[in-house]
Amino acid sequence: MKSTLIIFLGTIATAFGAGVDKARGQSCPKIHIFGARETTAPPGFGSALTVVNLVQQANDGATSESIVYPAAGGNMYAASVTAGVAAVANQTNMFNQMCPESRIVMVGYSQGAQIVDDAFCGGPDGSSLNTTEASVSSGVSNMVAAIILMGNPRHVDGLPFNVGNATASGFAARPVGFQCPAFEDIIQAYCDAEDPFCAKGNSSATHQGYGIEYGQEALEFVQSKLEGSSRIVSNGTVVPVSGASGSSLNVKHAWGLLVFGILVFV
Repeated sequence: MKSTLIIFLGTIATAFGAGVDKARGQSCPKIHIFGARETTAPPGFGSALTVVNLVQQANDGATSESIVYPAAGGNMYAASVTAGVAAVANQTNMFNQMCPESRIVMVGYSQGAQIVDDAFCGGPDGSSLNTTEASVSSGVSNMVAAIILMGNPRHVDGLPFNVGNATASGFAARPVGFQCPAFEDIIQAYCDAEDPFCAKGNSSATHQGYGIEYGQEALEFVQSKLEGSSRIVSNGTVVPVSGASGSSLNVKHAWGLLVFGILVFV
């Protein structure tokens, strides 16, 4: 009788695990896009919306989410960046915990690019961030497919992922010699010389125009990364893998074995 009960409950647990996996798979998208807006833009995607929409429309079933942070300017800018970096880390981690097999795409515009840059590549960043470590979780690091930065105040010349004709640094520039080895193969950062925020230009129109100027190019870059293999980031080293980590079969087996083990020792 006891053996029958053990087998019965183990079967129920296995079936339950299968149901959980199925429900999670149905509710989780294959691709989720995070967008971070520029300074003083109202809540939502701001100027990041152009690229967010392009990526979402190009991938059936993809979903999107805006980073919720102040996007404040003036004397609140530094505090806004601090809050933004934390928001990027928290929102991406929460999503990854719910949907660990979904690929992630990041799109940041102006201050939004700065907080995405800091969250993935670390600091320091003035009074806003005093650590060199990335803020995002290892799960997010492994599942992020592409990072698009537009008009990033952290721009510095000479980085391998720079796109555009800017050679001057942004007003919150990275130091010369900066590197982001864990993510540099999936970043594309757009900055033109006339931009007053990522370079030393005087054209606000240039700063606001990256979606139109480079949107299609950014989409092609994102698509190329989504079509590539998944990646594992370990101690700053990128290790390509053939597929996403995790197995629903193993989860289902674990449920069954757990109940079985508990009953045996009761």
